[in-house]
Amino acid sequence: MSYKVRQLILDSGERLPVLCSATGMPIGNPLLYVLTELRARGRSSATIRHAMEAVMVLCMTLDRQRISLDDRLRRGTFLQLHELDLIVRDASQKIRAIASDAIAPIGRASAASRLHYILQYLRWHASRHLLLIDIRTDEYLALRDRIERACSSLKARSPCAGVRSEIDQRQGLSEEHLNKVLLTAGGANDQSIWTNEHARTRNRLLLRWFLDLGVRRGEILGVRTSDIDFQQNIVRIARRADSKHDPRAQQPLVKTKARDLSLSDDLAESTYDYVMGLRAKQGAARRHDYLFVASGSGRPLSLAGLSKIFTVMRAADPNFPQELTPHVLRHTWNDRFSLTMEKSGINPEMEKKMRSMLMGWSPTSDTAAVYTRRHVRKKASQAMKDMQKQLRIQGGKNE
Repeated sequence: MSYKVRQLILDSGERLPVLCSATGMPIGNPLLYVLTELRARGRSSATIRHAMEAVMVLCMTLDRQRISLDDRLRRGTFLQLHELDLIVRDASQKIRAIASDAIAPIGRASAASRLHYILQYLRWHASRHLLLIDIRTDEYLALRDRIERACSSLKARSPCAGVRSEIDQRQGLSEEHLNKVLLTAGGANDQSIWTNEHARTRNRLLLRWFLDLGVRRGEILGVRTSDIDFQQNIVRIARRADSKHDPRAQQPLVKTKARDLSLSDDLAESTYDYVMGLRAKQGAARRHDYLFVASGSGRPLSLAGLSKIFTVMRAADPNFPQELTPHVLRHTWNDRFSLTMEKSGINPEMEKKMRSMLMGWSPTSDTAAVYTRRHVRKKASQAMKDMQKQLRIQGGKNE
């Protein structure tokens, strides 16, 4: 059987990912799991989607082995060790590779996350069957032990994500690459990347918003023109999960706290010109107030559409780094903020509070350490050079 995860939009605006067959009909047990476990516990639509993609991998593996969990449980048995090994193997592959028997491994952390969701689903599925059996019987005790042994074995087979090297972790752009992006945001050579006038103007503005405000991609795509006060040059980053007014099935979300951010006069003016000019000429743009729209149709720009902008940039010019993404620009903003705070003589405690407020984090959050790697590494490297230089000077005197 072929599967796909569909994103349903309920009348309330809630996004509900469900696992469906090739015909588009939701599959019973996974749907019940979503409704009674994940949705009932208030899990986000993104979490539910990840869980359903993992369950899809499980279903594909079981189908290939012609295994029915319900039949097994009714007979008082569960999964065998070699079957668990097959689940672990498929969980470490891209979904399209599983369907074609190809080999396309995913990262260890992603595989571990997928197996976590599979394990949670298997425990839920098995526990529902156990509830139908008298707990005083040998049948109950034997099946419970088989289920627990299988789940424990699957957990033991989950890959360890390990500790990622600091060198490999995401960080902001180098000075050279940042200057390249700034030139593009300023209009240099962008005609060779985007031929459409609206796309060119919108994408310049998008780059400036990322670089000037340090916002996430979900935050920038959720901004409405009504969120911008052009009198005071302030934009509100608002949380609107499951908005019925957002037509996008995969709704861009604000992960952090709502907050107000200041716009420079120049950025506010460029944004106003875009809203009143080229944006207004795009299809259905006048029917909604989302700031950034798709060229031609005028519909709110989607997450996929935003990703394509950066894919086109990287493909059009080899001078753009391959790691150029919206989130790397967020890291770059934090590097620049660190440098500004250092030059201004702001003490570390105040810098942390200011950064947390602008990024939407809790005042006591330690998330800043994730976004300041390049700046910290640069300062540490300079401190080491200074120490080495001082040691050479002292050594020369001793001679």
